[in-house]
Amino acid sequence: MAISFSQAGVSRQLSPAGLWVASMSEEERFVHFDSDFPKSPDWDDAWGDRVTKLVFIGIEMEREEITRTLDEALLTVEEMKSNWRKLTDPIPKFY
Repeated sequence: MAISFSQAGVSRQLSPAGLWVASMSEEERFVHFDSDFPKSPDWDDAWGDRVTKLVFIGIEMEREEITRTLDEALLTVEEMKSNWRKLTDPIPKFY
């Protein structure tokens, strides 16, 4: 399930944004798209349409500070190799 998170000031919204096409079986893809399967320009051979897009809209934002903070939040190589199934998912299930 794709998730949409948006925030403006103190207002925050977390909501389902539909299914990833790449997560569908071939049968499901055919039901939804026939043989005309849409591959977006962002399509990745390994992950399909499962991408993260992050957009900041504002004025006088500290780009370097935002970049540094986001870089610090990235997983380490060791964390990437760990068993993610042992982690707790903080996102509620929408299905």
